[in-house]
Amino acid sequence: MRFVSRAEVAPYFQGRSVAIVGSGPGVLDNEPGLVDSHDVVVRVNNYKLSAAAGQRTDVFYSYFGNAVKKPAAALQRDGVTLCMCKCPDALALESRWHTERGKGHGVDFRWIYTLRRAWWFCDTYVPELEEFLQGFRLLGDHVPTTGFSAILAVLSFAPASIYLTGFDFFTSGVHNVDEKWKPGAADDPIGHVPERELEHLRSLFPHHRIKTDDRLRAVLYP
Repeated sequence: MRFVSRAEVAPYFQGRSVAIVGSGPGVLDNEPGLVDSHDVVVRVNNYKLSAAAGQRTDVFYSYFGNAVKKPAAALQRDGVTLCMCKCPDALALESRWHTERGKGHGVDFRWIYTLRRAWWFCDTYVPELEEFLQGFRLLGDHVPTTGFSAILAVLSFAPASIYLTGFDFFTSGVHNVDEKWKPGAADDPIGHVPERELEHLRSLFPHHRIKTDDRLRAVLYP
């Protein structure tokens, strides 16, 4: 394993067609072969392979916390050649709410790199603190979801096009393809705001070649 720079990651995406695959139920609605027909397939967190979801995995994008159950052996078996982390190796934010509740791991991500250092097996990209904070500020000082972060990250490398599937921003109440999603604490001052993520995603369509599965399209344009 080695940590790689943005310059080294750029050739994975620049000028290429990219499928970004989340873990929402919409991933099951694809025609077999559609996802794998892209130049690059990026999968997020606890993905599951199938005929509809595709069988290829080139890039694994994750926050790499305790809720991520994919072992390194499974990623190697699936063909992953690049891991990308959502979180910087840093104390990213100061939050009294998290400190008082013993949830410091939600703003200080250095523990991830202690936990996972022996786990990464391939080239691994870790964002600088400022790159992470750009997504945070974009959402009015809220931590972006891993899926939204993956979309922003890939777009920053200027792909020719992206196809989004398996994202519905929790409107289905399902994640990990077929498991019930449990929202975070309602009073978390920097918690996820999927409605703001949807609003920003809509604003990207005029400027990028973005296609989506039917379920996400219905959520974006009800």
